[in-house]
Formats: sequence, C-alpha cells, structure tokens
Amino acid sequence: MDNDSPLERKLAREIAARKEAETLLEKKSLELYETNQHLQLVLTQLKRQNLQDLNKLEFEQQINEALIHFGRAFLSRTLDDGLISSLLECLESSSALEKAHLYVEQDLVTSLVGSEFGESLSTDLANIKPYATWQDNILSLPVEVDHKAVGILSVLVNEAGISRDFVVSQMLLVGELLCSALSRQIILSRHQEARSRAEESERSTKEFVAMINHELRTPLNGLLGSAELLDGTELDEEQRTLLTNLTHSGDLLRHIINDILDFSKMNAGMMELIPSTFQMSELRNMIHGIFEPRAREKGIEFTITESGELPTSFIGDFERIGQILVNLVGNAVKFTSEGSVTVTARWSAGSLTMSVSDTGVGIAEEAKKELYSPFVQADRTAKRHFEGTGLGLAICKNLVELMSGTIALESEVGKGSCFEVTLPLKVADKLPVGESSSDTGLREKPLEELAILVVDDIRMNQVIINQMLKKLCITPEIANNGFEAIKAISHTKYDLVFMDCRMPEMDGFEATTYLREQKYDLPIIALTAGTTLEEREKCIECGMDDILTKPYSAKDLQLMLEKWA
Repeated sequence: MDNDSPLERKLAREIAARKEAETLLEKKSLELYETNQHLQLVLTQLKRQNLQDLNKLEFEQQINEALIHFGRAFLSRTLDDGLISSLLECLESSSALEKAHLYVEQDLVTSLVGSEFGESLSTDLANIKPYATWQDNILSLPVEVDHKAVGILSVLVNEAGISRDFVVSQMLLVGELLCSALSRQIILSRHQEARSRAEESERSTKEFVAMINHELRTPLNGLLGSAELLDGTELDEEQRTLLTNLTHSGDLLRHIINDILDFSKMNAGMMELIPSTFQMSELRNMIHGIFEPRAREKGIEFTITESGELPTSFIGDFERIGQILVNLVGNAVKFTSEGSVTVTARWSAGSLTMSVSDTGVGIAEEAKKELYSPFVQADRTAKRHFEGTGLGLAICKNLVELMSGTIALESEVGKGSCFEVTLPLKVADKLPVGESSSDTGLREKPLEELAILVVDDIRMNQVIINQMLKKLCITPEIANNGFEAIKAISHTKYDLVFMDCRMPEMDGFEATTYLREQKYDLPIIALTAGTTLEEREKCIECGMDDILTKPYSAKDLQLMLEKWA
C-alpha cells in the first residue's frame, strides 16, 4: 500500500515540473546568449565593412575631385612647379595617403624648373619599372610619355582599410592625368619653339629682302641716273650707241632686280598692295610711253584701245597693275617679230578687264601647264632667242590673285597669244591728290625759285639728284645725315626736303620724327630704295608726306616738286 498521500504526489509533480521548466529556461538562456554573441560578431563585422566602404568611397571621391580640378588646370595653364606641388598636396590630404612624391627627368619640360616634387620616399629613381610596384606601404607608378618611362609617382599609403588593388586603380588615374599633362606641355613647347624658329626665319628673310632691296636699288639709281644725265650732253654717234646700250642694259637690270625682289617678297609673304586713286589715262600713257618706241623699233604695230565706256578714275594699286601690264605687254612685244600687239580695256560689272593680244610665236599646249611657275619659260633650250628670268608671269599671277582677280590665256603656236586679266576695282569719285592745283590748296611758285634740301649720305646719289635738279634750274643744298639736316633747317627755310631713309648717325625716320615734334610743317619727301609696305608705312608714320622710290628719273623729281611745292 502506497503510503504517499495525494497531496505529496501532487507536490512531487509540481517540483518535477518546476525543475524541468528551470532546465528548459537555462537551455533557452544559453541559446539566447549564443545567438546574441553571434549577432554581436556579425554587427562588428558589418560595422568594420561599412567603415571600409565609407573610407573607400571617401578616397574615391577625393581622387575624382582632384582629377576634375587639376584636369581643368592643366588645360588652362602652363604646367609649372607650383601646379605639380599643388596636385601632390591635394593627394596628401586624402584619407588613404600620407605622402606623395613625383620625379621627372631633368629638362623634360621647359616650363618645369625642378625635377623632384614633394617629400622624398626613398624610391629607386634609377630603376623605374613599367608597372605598379609596392615597397612596404609605398606605391610607385611609372610616368610615361610616348611609351617611354620618364618619371615615377610614389605615394605612402596609410592603414585606412582600403584594399591595395583599389588604391592602385585610383592612382593609375592620377598617373594618366600627369602623363597627359606632360605630353601636352611637351607638344606645346615644341610648337612654340617651331613658331619661334619660323618667326625668326621670317624676320631674317624680311630683313634680308629689305637689305638686298636697298643695296641693289641704290647703285642702280646711280647707273640709270648717270645714263639719263649723260643723255642730255653732246655725244658723237659712237658715244650715243654706247649710251643706248648702257641704258638698255640698265633697264633690263632694273626689271630683273624688280622681278627677283618681288619673287622674294612672294616667298616671304611680304607682297602687299598699296591702293591709291589713279586715272585710266595714266595707265594708258605709261604703257604707250614704254612700248610704242620698242614696237616701232621692231617694225610691229602697237595699239591701245578701249571697248565701251570706261570710268575716268579708279582706286587700286597703280604700280602693281602697271607691273602686270608691263610684264604681259613686254612679253607680247618680245615674242612678236611681225604683225601687231594690241591692248584692249573694258569695264563690266565692277571689274576692269585688260587683254593683251599678239601675233607672235605662240605657246605650245604642253608649256601652258607650267607657264605660271617661277623660272619657267616656254623655250628652255640653250639656243633660245629670248632673254629673261622666267619670273614675270609667276609674279603676274600672284599679283592678280592678291587683287582677287583672274588671268586667262589663249594661244596657238605660230599664230600668237592672248592674255586676259580681270581685276575688281572701285571707281573713284575724285581726282588723286596733286592732279589739280586748285584742289590741293598749295601755293604756286616757279620751280627755279624753290629752296630745296637734299639729305643723303651716299656721294653718288648726291651728284645724281643735284644734276637732275640743276636741269630744272634748281641748285639744292646737301646734308649728309639727319643731324646736318636738322641743323640746316634751323637756319634756312626750305620749300621742300628730300630725305633719305637709311643714313648713319641719324637716319631719315629719326630726323623727320624730331622735326615734326618741333612743329616743322613743310613737305618732307622720302628718298628710299625700300618697296615694302612696312617701310612705306614707317615713312608716313614718322611724318613724311610722300615717297620717291629709287631709282628715280628727272621727270619723277619734277612731278614730285609740282605736286608738293
């Protein structure tokens, strides 16, 4: 018989149930603790990962900002030491880098003074690798230009928890930016050097052309001037023949010198137009005066005609238009043995068309292709009958194109040729200054009463102009340089001064500038062998009123005196 009462049995069951509940609670508590520990571990790992991601994101953002800022700076500024140093300082301020250093080869870029920038990181500068290398926490990257290592970029990486591969990827972008900046600066430097060499070459060429222009024209002035003066003396038949030969040779030499100098100007880019107002009658009279005697001497007919009504005056470069016609008509007369040479002018749609026709030897079809090339003639053989440099048509074509005109040729061997030049010109409303004394407002005075001062340092030129003026019953006074001219003008009132431009001690430009500053207002005429627009502008800018170009004739002197005094 069981002695346990129901109460005791119930109590025992409750105690057992409680113990079982306590055991279960203890087990659940342990599970909860273990779960909590695992959760703490996961949270710690997640926090660490988030911190690394934040650092990585921050570093990437800092590098991107540096790339944008310095990319613009490298494009807008010259690459210099300050710009490189600023880039390295920007890298050092990033979250993942502590120091930055750049080395480039000495004198690689002319705008960089130094070759090392930033604090040295003891990298091997003498053995640059073509790839990224690590030495402890120091990352080194090659800097390449034209596939050649020319420098090294090194950075000290701190313990920011960013993977090395990511640091390398970001620094490669910086390295590429530096390579592009160095390459661009090298190209710019080369272009600047090439431009400087080209400008120096152009300057030397212009100086040479101006110098040779002066040196050739000055003795030519003496030669042609002496021949002209000699022509006014009594000569026997033999002397007259010799003088004719001298004059012909001198004219031929002048044309050759003009062609060579003009060709040099074309190559040097110095061929420029000097517009002025001129009359059609001037152009007609000039061509007729030059070629009618030559045509008559050869026994051929020479005529100048006008088709339709032409304006009286034009605005254009009279000297260059005349040069085109002189070359074309000169060739026509030269290559025509019998028959005629005809110059026809017509005006249409704002353009002056001049055609030069002849009944000469004509030009073969194969010769037309290179006819406008320099130093080319239709007859190149050693037995050719016609003299010349072969530059005339090349210069004509250049001048026509400079005036926005056209030149055309029709020719048949044995029957003759026809050159047609069309030039767009403006019609002038008024006569050129000096055409009418009533328009100029200048006082009239007989030439023989004029007081003239000639300023020139070359004895030959002094003799020539002195004798030419004496033919006009004028005895000039002579000064050898600008100093003597200023002294003479301070004591004597001259009606006109002929001023040479290039002289020792004080040249004509300096003397004229000084006189104008002293309120001297009477005419000063430049005597110059220079034909460039630059020298002509210099004459006008310093205060000269007009220009008489060497070689000049007594007629040129007379026209200048009538115009200004």
